[in-house]
Amino acid sequence: MKDYLTLDDVMLDNKRVLVRVDFNSPMDPNGNILDDKRIRSHLETLRALEDCRVVLMAHQSRAGKKDFTTLEAHARLATRLLRREVAYVDDIFGTCAREAIKSLAPGEVLLLENTRFYSEENMNRTPAEHAKSHMVRKLAPLFDLFVNDAFAVSHRSHCSVVGFTEVLPSVAGLLMDKEITALDKGLKGHEHPTVFSLGGTKADDSIKVTKNVLSRGGADRVLTSGVVATVFLMASGIDVGEANSKFVEDQGYMEQIPVAAKLLKDYPGKIALPVDVALDKDGERVEMNVDKLPSSLPIADIGLETIVSYSKDLKDAKVTVLNGPTGIFEREKFKLGTMELLKAAAQSGYSIAGGGHTVAAIEQLGLESKFSHVSMGGGACITYLSGEPLPGIEALKKAAERARAA
Repeated sequence: MKDYLTLDDVMLDNKRVLVRVDFNSPMDPNGNILDDKRIRSHLETLRALEDCRVVLMAHQSRAGKKDFTTLEAHARLATRLLRREVAYVDDIFGTCAREAIKSLAPGEVLLLENTRFYSEENMNRTPAEHAKSHMVRKLAPLFDLFVNDAFAVSHRSHCSVVGFTEVLPSVAGLLMDKEITALDKGLKGHEHPTVFSLGGTKADDSIKVTKNVLSRGGADRVLTSGVVATVFLMASGIDVGEANSKFVEDQGYMEQIPVAAKLLKDYPGKIALPVDVALDKDGERVEMNVDKLPSSLPIADIGLETIVSYSKDLKDAKVTVLNGPTGIFEREKFKLGTMELLKAAAQSGYSIAGGGHTVAAIEQLGLESKFSHVSMGGGACITYLSGEPLPGIEALKKAAERARAA
């Protein structure tokens, strides 16, 4: 039995349902949505609620950003994708919004205004504290059920994510359930070998994930690349050259070196480091073994020998989890490692990918259909893989406990 409730656990006919979705999308300066992926990801949940009166809460960007704007364009796009009208009201919980909610008929869908226009939304409060907010007190009486389908924002203890779980029956939407189930498949390590490939620039996050998956026995092997590999190479006593050690220092990751050294000692043979790398020499790709690195050239990708070795590990795995590119994949000369590892992982038994840059690379290669699961949550995905509790999911678990005890 899951420790949270899903749509399968509740009666839906003719219910008044409040759904937190993640419609946050890249937009151009004219207010056009450039990528409909986030909105598309919720269609399955919305179709499951087609006999309900459905109200959607979402955000777009945050205050101070150029794309911090209304959700009018999102409602238009959702209408096209759902093939059913998604009405929009430029209000969150005022009279206008409440009257529009009350007038909904079964099967109708309404999108409220950008939740982040309301200052209390972004405050990092407990669910009980958020439940006392004007937003929750004004809206909650109008609904029978709260559905959290926004995994990508569930690492934030925001009002629209956790506040309603205190006062309404609350369940996970289909996307939320799918995200948790897929990531658990990688984390719980029921199938062997399970192989993690961790890259990108956020070395501290990758080290947290490495520690979590190895300590719980979920991973048989962790393949490192990107900046986290540089940190591990330094921790193993390799001289990575002045350019790379300065980059690690500038990013504030020097304190991660002793952490990485302890992990190498505690889990011998489990953490794979590159044996060769591709350096950026005036824009050209120059491959070298890690024990012969010059002082002045930055690492921009893993090398060919490492690519072959890592690819074999991924292809042979029952479960693979990828987060972060192996190098500067946006540049033609340095995308080889990222491309080859993604292709290899797609051939494994069950493949999971997360993180904004990883998803972008998968799309570039047209590999979305080859992956078993591509996570919509960047920060939420890495937080979950790190073993840290996500407030949105914890709130659903507590709501399930209350419901089962009643």
